[in-house]
Amino acid sequence: MSLGTVTLRPQQRLPEHLDRVDTISLNPLHQIEFKHPAYPASSNTFLILHAFDHPNGGLHYNTAKIACGIITGNRWDGSFRRDVDENDLVYGDDDIMPSGVYYFILPGFNYDSIEDSYPITPNFAEWRFPHDNLPVNWRLPPGVFPNYPSRTQSQSVLAVTIRDNDECRVSGRNEQHEVAHIIPVEEDQWFHTNRMTNYVLDPLRRGQSGISDVNNQLLIRRDIHQSFDKEKKFVFVPKKPSTNASNMVVHLLSPSREYGLLYHNSLTRSLDAVPRQYLFARYAWAIFPNVEPFLLCQISRLLITASKGHQIFKPSECKGFTVTRDKRAGTGSPKKRQKSDKADNQDGASDIDMEDARSVKRIRVGTGSPEDESALPVASGRSSPDVDDRSSSAAQCPSTEPRGALVSQQANQMEPGSVMPVQTVSKDDDPDLDRLRQMIKQALEKERGRSDPRGEWKDDVEWAMETLRNQYSAKDIKGWEEIDEAHRILGSVDDSRDWVQYEDRYGCDDVASNSEDNLS
Repeated sequence: MSLGTVTLRPQQRLPEHLDRVDTISLNPLHQIEFKHPAYPASSNTFLILHAFDHPNGGLHYNTAKIACGIITGNRWDGSFRRDVDENDLVYGDDDIMPSGVYYFILPGFNYDSIEDSYPITPNFAEWRFPHDNLPVNWRLPPGVFPNYPSRTQSQSVLAVTIRDNDECRVSGRNEQHEVAHIIPVEEDQWFHTNRMTNYVLDPLRRGQSGISDVNNQLLIRRDIHQSFDKEKKFVFVPKKPSTNASNMVVHLLSPSREYGLLYHNSLTRSLDAVPRQYLFARYAWAIFPNVEPFLLCQISRLLITASKGHQIFKPSECKGFTVTRDKRAGTGSPKKRQKSDKADNQDGASDIDMEDARSVKRIRVGTGSPEDESALPVASGRSSPDVDDRSSSAAQCPSTEPRGALVSQQANQMEPGSVMPVQTVSKDDDPDLDRLRQMIKQALEKERGRSDPRGEWKDDVEWAMETLRNQYSAKDIKGWEEIDEAHRILGSVDDSRDWVQYEDRYGCDDVASNSEDNLS
């Protein structure tokens, strides 16, 4: 017997029962601009934050003050002025500042000169975590302790799921969620350098795996996880005093109508079991990319760094802080290699992986024709975020005669996946090498045009060559991290004095000639 026919439901919209949506703004033009009082008006903005906390555009005072304090070296005693010569504006900790322009003022500094004013921390990597100096509203109320689970609990995805009651901490949904890292796994070095292992659940995880401890993870719905990591769309911050630990809300950092309506200023599911130190570090990590425009204004800046302290940095050096730490293409949580990647690699293309070295290269032997254009490399740097780091300095070339025939003959006698040493051939020894390099260059240009239409890789190359040129002429000694990044961008492995390879790869004749003069 039939039960009738299917009843069609109308197209679904956002829930109509959303609470207090009239208390927030969805206007992307509502912003607050924070200025440094010692710099010229044309280049003194060091931070811009969206102001979604009021329908007319406004920002929670403590959230704004702490953001400025993080960037200025963990100073929580700052204040705001509409003009440098005016008096400080008076706000309560949970008041809302109207959108507009403000000067951030710190006591004890002279703003008549840049050298005597307060410094700016250029990026997250140079920021040092204030273990014993958290802002007051980020500390737990007296007598309240974090509700950590038992330390004998399994360190696994299941453990996080059980702790978080199988609910997304943002939406409360219990489907399609996954574990997200609070401090991203890509910041593992920063995590250990700043002793963030002090807050892990399992003392045995204070080694290399500390960043994947349960305390640094929480459950988030899959789509929200991507916005949390890749887009840095929101953070968790405390707003309004509370008698317990549960006063954390979702705070949007970038415009989103849907997320704004659903989540902005909404209380999270309980985060009592998550150390506030990790949430505070996450807030800093999410706002530091907003400092980049301040560093790219082509003027010298007074910065504070972990390695050099307070110091005036030239424009080219300021730019280095945005290039060497650029991880915007990355994600905060690890990814598994997709099956499609493997399939693509087996679909008739030769899997050639040649690594630069002083005198030896290696080829990982695969199948297919070496003349296949897909065997050519992808440029290092930003041109393709899907390429493994090991291939950033690779030079994959199709086979040539007579050397190519020898390689093919040797390859046929080897098992797929094995490594075959091949003596490096100089430019003079191989008449076909110029043609091969030209083919590689064309392939690189094609890929860069597709994946990097704004040509940002050129800025990377320019910075890297300038860094190495100054290093080897003893003009400006850089730290090992900057030198390593410059090598990665230019594809050099051991001998950074081999300027010929830079000339051949990027067509930079002036760099080669100048560097030879500096090194002689």
